[in-house]
Amino acid sequence: MPLRREHARIALATIRLVNGALALLAPGVMLRRLGADPRTHGVAIYPLRMFGIRTVVLGVELLVGGSMQHKGKVGVVIHAADAASAITAGLRRQLPPRVAVVAAGISVTNTALALTIAREGMNGGNDHAVPDRGHDSGARRRGPGARTSSLAR
Repeated sequence: MPLRREHARIALATIRLVNGALALLAPGVMLRRLGADPRTHGVAIYPLRMFGIRTVVLGVELLVGGSMQHKGKVGVVIHAADAASAITAGLRRQLPPRVAVVAAGISVTNTALALTIAREGMNGGNDHAVPDRGHDSGARRRGPGARTSSLAR
């Protein structure tokens, strides 16, 4: 069974909310998961909280209305950058190898979920491309290719 946009949306929102809340509300726990002692690496608490609020907001955004295609595209950029950061930190030995692999794995998974959301938003969930007419509420009633001027609406 292929992963549908709705499943990807709920999965990615859940991952974002859990990881974001943990980083925001319990950054010490997140630091320990990254292999660092919060007492000696306390300077990391501030950026973890910034990461946390960003991630919580992104998770909530997936659960409210708006363009899924746009949300997917933004998610692809964010999660691909997170994956690149985790991979780079692992290669430079800035993270323990196991932690780098887990962090990169989570971010690559999130990137794939965001791609699913963006791709289905672009082609309506079908295997062939169709125009995204989400901005024009009457487009489906008028049929493919039919256009009206903004004055006629």
